[in-house]
Amino acid sequence: MAINIKYRPLKAFLLAVDTGSFTHAANQLGVTQPSFTALIQDLEEVLGLRLFERTTRSISLTSAGQDFYARVQRPIADLEEAYRSLADLAAVRRGNVALGALPSAALSLLPAATGTLRLAHPALKVRVVEAHNDELVALLRTNQIEFAVAALAEPAPDLTFTPLGEDCFCAVYPAGHPLGDEAGTLHWRDVLRYDLILLSQGSNARQQFDRAVRDEVGAPATALRYDVTNMGTAAGMVRQGLGVSVLPRLALPELNLSGLRCTPLGDASARRYIGLLHRRDRSLSPAAQALVEQLEIAMADIQTRLLPLPPLAPAG
Repeated sequence: MAINIKYRPLKAFLLAVDTGSFTHAANQLGVTQPSFTALIQDLEEVLGLRLFERTTRSISLTSAGQDFYARVQRPIADLEEAYRSLADLAAVRRGNVALGALPSAALSLLPAATGTLRLAHPALKVRVVEAHNDELVALLRTNQIEFAVAALAEPAPDLTFTPLGEDCFCAVYPAGHPLGDEAGTLHWRDVLRYDLILLSQGSNARQQFDRAVRDEVGAPATALRYDVTNMGTAAGMVRQGLGVSVLPRLALPELNLSGLRCTPLGDASARRYIGLLHRRDRSLSPAAQALVEQLEIAMADIQTRLLPLPPLAPAG
């Protein structure tokens, strides 16, 4: 026989036992005493048993009521804890979020965003994976991260990209370098004349550089001298006069650029959009949505400290 189990009569029963009074229990449940009594009667009718002995002054459990109380007290407590846990998760009071980020985004956006999130939701745990764009896509597709702060690469039907802001690549060179004497905007062809210190293969910066050099008609051979992984390393080597580097504008405010000059490149192929990449078939968790909001704020803040985007060079 199927039993129609309702939470509210069960909660009324437990409150009546705990308070020893229908009146007090009704107050805690937020109902009138007649409504409370009706809940108890409904429960007794469903069970086919009398649960309470009632007088005008007191209530006491019947033997059936004592047995029922012993059986339902723990399950109802567990059920309420499960509801509270999910409510906490929905309100981002607790939970976990794993995201991936390009090194430039991790350097410039993540510290501010996660710091603000920690103040608002101290129990929330965030795991950040720094990786190249292709690796971030692979991590998304295998559910190892929930979303990524990445560059817009090739469109993929299974992924959704939401822009956070436009970025570009900049020539980084020592003060007094001939690049500083160039009139107007710098271009890829200008930096190709010098020894280069570039980020390693696989990075979005390197991919964009190699693609631009390959596709630009009449571009001279790349004078690569140093291949490094870390943007700070590249800046340090430029400071030592070892060459010129090309670094993302987004990361520059967080790097030590003492003694260096930075000029954004005016080629369309030196532009990129940084945004949020996630699986189209998955919705972001409340915790991830809270972090996304802080990332949007962090991007808006850092945009005020970035070098202005240069006018784009005419096509052709």
